[in-house]
Amino acid sequence: MAASTSSTPPMPEHLRALAGEPELAAAWEQQVAARRGEAATITALLDYRSRTAAHYAQEPLVVRSEADRAAVRDAARILGTSDRTATSILNTTQEAKCLLPHTWRAFCEGLIDLPRVRKTVDAGTTSSLPADLLQQLDQAAAEQAQRRSLSEFHHWLTRYTASLDPEAYARACEKETQARFVRFQHQSHGMSYLQAYIPTLEAAAIEKRLKAAARGMDQPSAGQANSEPATPGAHTAGSSTAEPHTAEGPASDPQTSDPSTTNPQAADPRTLAQREADLLTAWLRDGRVYDAAVDAKIMIMIPEATLTGEADEPAMAADRSWMIPAHQARHLAANPEAQHHWYQGSTRRDDRNAEHDLLSARYIGRYPPTHLRDALIFRDGTCQAEGCTISAERCDVDHQTPWEHGGETTAENLWALCRRHHRMKSHGFLHPPQTENTDAGSETGRGTDTDSSPDGDTDGGTSTCAGAGTAGRFAPDFIWRDAPVRYTLAA
Repeated sequence: MAASTSSTPPMPEHLRALAGEPELAAAWEQQVAARRGEAATITALLDYRSRTAAHYAQEPLVVRSEADRAAVRDAARILGTSDRTATSILNTTQEAKCLLPHTWRAFCEGLIDLPRVRKTVDAGTTSSLPADLLQQLDQAAAEQAQRRSLSEFHHWLTRYTASLDPEAYARACEKETQARFVRFQHQSHGMSYLQAYIPTLEAAAIEKRLKAAARGMDQPSAGQANSEPATPGAHTAGSSTAEPHTAEGPASDPQTSDPSTTNPQAADPRTLAQREADLLTAWLRDGRVYDAAVDAKIMIMIPEATLTGEADEPAMAADRSWMIPAHQARHLAANPEAQHHWYQGSTRRDDRNAEHDLLSARYIGRYPPTHLRDALIFRDGTCQAEGCTISAERCDVDHQTPWEHGGETTAENLWALCRRHHRMKSHGFLHPPQTENTDAGSETGRGTDTDSSPDGDTDGGTSTCAGAGTAGRFAPDFIWRDAPVRYTLAA
């Protein structure tokens, strides 16, 4: 036991504050030991598969294939999984062992787990990266996987692989559009799954409109000539009213960031998830919207060179969770039917010496204006609690130093917190950061906010903002301006 403890690597920097708690320190040691044990198990199974292949190397192909299947079946029995799952695990880890030495070493040392290894392999192989870029991905991923939650790491991989080779990314996107489909899976208890594989930009627009419509049902409108209950006994759809961002203090509903909950004060007794399901069903069934709001707001960041056609770097969602190729970003920005709100953002390579425009102003009053809220959404991307990936568009704008305690309404004192972490902070269990931790910045960009929401609210509506960089958590590295400019966009 003493030898195992002494060989355990120290907690990574982002967890160092937890090392003083004995229970958490013990949990870290067990975590590392479990990961090392998992790596040792996988290594032994890979060796067994390799030995089986060597034993039957001189046999005909059909015999070699059946011998490999038998070896995988034996591995599946050890892992307690299906043959298909065991095949996927062994194939993925074999590629990691051969192609991603840094990732494999981190796995064997107990610094990262199997899901992160598999995501790294998927990102490297599906992107068809050349050897030098694959090596670059391997080195960066081995480091990033140690300090990001699994969801954060997935989003980072999406951004990083797209930026490594923008042309290859655009080709891959074009190729994948040929594989789009809709699938129905009918289950028991009178329920079914509806699965669709469609372009991300289309999916994002549907998602935003659906959420805006479902929230709008909280406020019934008068004279609903085109309304009917989506489910028996349910209330009819209401007017388009987006949920506002609060500047501070827990609201009556502690879980508004969770789509499975609803406001007990609302007129509609259904949960938000139920309303979204009912609306989508109604839209697809007969094309009617039943007086529900259908406007959406999509916020994306586009490098300026991409917008003008000088480069083909992909555009990125404000919450950093998805990317779109350059030609789609230019097409969206040039759409004459969309109402664009443009912003200009830029970053400096030295994020410790950044300048600010909108983000440096001091605002009178407790609640930030629309332009500042938009800037904060692009700056923060997601809830600023470590490991949380809830989009900043769905978060509260919170004063780090409370307004009633003298906290100012400035970008430096404001951050995005989902309702769960906002309440945690309000009760003293979550504290603002003492130091800044940012990702590397990128080139200057321009943005457009395609907003069809009349009140300019950032929680529902079609917005396209292009900014710069991959600014990370607590990253005030934007030079941000409201930019009423127009470009001659490249086709």
